[in-house]
Amino acid sequence: MTLRDHTDALGDTSLTADVIIVGSGPGGASVARVLAEGGVKVLMLEEGPARPKFRPNFANAQRYHMQENGAIVAQGLGSFVPVAAGRGVGGGTLVNSAMCWRTPDYVLEKWTKLLGVDHFSPTAMGPIFDEIEEIIQVVDTPEAIAGENNKLIVRGATKLGLETGFIRRNTPTCVGCCMCMMGCPSGGKASVDRNLVPMAREHGTVVQGDVKVEGILVEDDRVVGVRGTVYHPDTREVVGHLEARAHAVILSAGAIGTPRLLALDGLASRLGPAVGTGLHLHPGSAVVGICEHEVNMWRGATQAAYFKDKALPGVLPHTIASEPGHILMIFNKVGHEAKALMPKLPYMCGIGVMISDKSQGTVGARSDGRSKVTYHWDEGDVERLKAGMVRSAEVLMAGGAVEIASPVGGMGTYTDLDRYAADLATRPIRDFGLYSAHPMATCRMGTDPATSVIDPYGKAHAIDGLYIADASVFPTSLGVNPQLTTMAIATALARQMLAKGLPEAAPIR
Repeated sequence: MTLRDHTDALGDTSLTADVIIVGSGPGGASVARVLAEGGVKVLMLEEGPARPKFRPNFANAQRYHMQENGAIVAQGLGSFVPVAAGRGVGGGTLVNSAMCWRTPDYVLEKWTKLLGVDHFSPTAMGPIFDEIEEIIQVVDTPEAIAGENNKLIVRGATKLGLETGFIRRNTPTCVGCCMCMMGCPSGGKASVDRNLVPMAREHGTVVQGDVKVEGILVEDDRVVGVRGTVYHPDTREVVGHLEARAHAVILSAGAIGTPRLLALDGLASRLGPAVGTGLHLHPGSAVVGICEHEVNMWRGATQAAYFKDKALPGVLPHTIASEPGHILMIFNKVGHEAKALMPKLPYMCGIGVMISDKSQGTVGARSDGRSKVTYHWDEGDVERLKAGMVRSAEVLMAGGAVEIASPVGGMGTYTDLDRYAADLATRPIRDFGLYSAHPMATCRMGTDPATSVIDPYGKAHAIDGLYIADASVFPTSLGVNPQLTTMAIATALARQMLAKGLPEAAPIR
């Protein structure tokens, strides 16, 4: 049995492997596939359910497939940024919108220079991107299932002479039901539980779901395993305790989960001052258009259109799509205000404005085990976000919207773009409805232990037997949606681990 749930780990359970991977999302699944195919005995531990528990509502996704029930927030300068982080076998790929952007060449070139190695260069990474895209079945979004919400953006951006188009996504049989972020009900999304994880299992990898790793075992100054608590996925009742031992442990719990675990376990201080620092979020806000024709943004591919403006480097606007209840939540409407807005919902279209942030934050742990996240805004980021929102409003109006609104306190609905821009310019960042689904860079790769946690080969600077492979290792902000980069970087790191030889020790006790 290679896929285990809580019923397979009742009471006290002991497991052994050559390598333990904590987390089964894009990073963990990619590493597991490479190592298992290389003959390594892999045990993958996952906090969330072993099998998807999808329902067509966002609350269910928060309960089963988001870390801390989707309630992680980054606090700073008066603003709270909700931060999404996935869980379950498949991790964030279960509940993301499936966009597959390759790492921009200029980012890879910067990382190559910072790290002093060539295995992350555009030339080296190109074949890996080709390989991963084939495995997870990345395809161009067909116009037939794009929906009016996406088509309107492409139409408006084209009219303004901007780079635009439909986004490549790992959705080979998408039916356009717009439920990606609640878990694909049709099987049209090729999340990693459908490809990389089964490939690892075919080569002997054991996957244990429903176990929250809470400690890392260290003996004689080297990592020898982990310990965790087994939970019933529905009731959250503790049903067991698990100890697993191995020659090496690879943390792939994400840019929130990995530093949180290190902080809870007390290893953060041993690994140096860089653990949990340098958090980037790709924070963003929204611009909504109201049209005279029906759009029904909840029909069609979830997020499948983008545009770029050369005058706005580091700004990546793309479609937002939400079901009616979520739209009301975004705009903080209840009661009579919600009732008044509801007739307009079918006529709404939307763009999310994401920035590649210079702003940074931290991730630690609270006494109750939850994440402690802070984020401090760079004023230039605030101005770029506002500029991106103004440009997005212009795109929506050019595409067919007649009114514009944003979830910003003190602002209403606009037919005059100049007035929208002027009012937006006066609003402080604390008034903005903000969101992030791209935490990264909290356990960075680097050569200096004072500013990084792992070396360019995935190994922790300060503790033998410990490795990291997830979005936390990015040396800088990425600038595009990170799932494909996470898979490709984790694949490259796993191959470096095999080439250099994972540590071996005395027989596992």
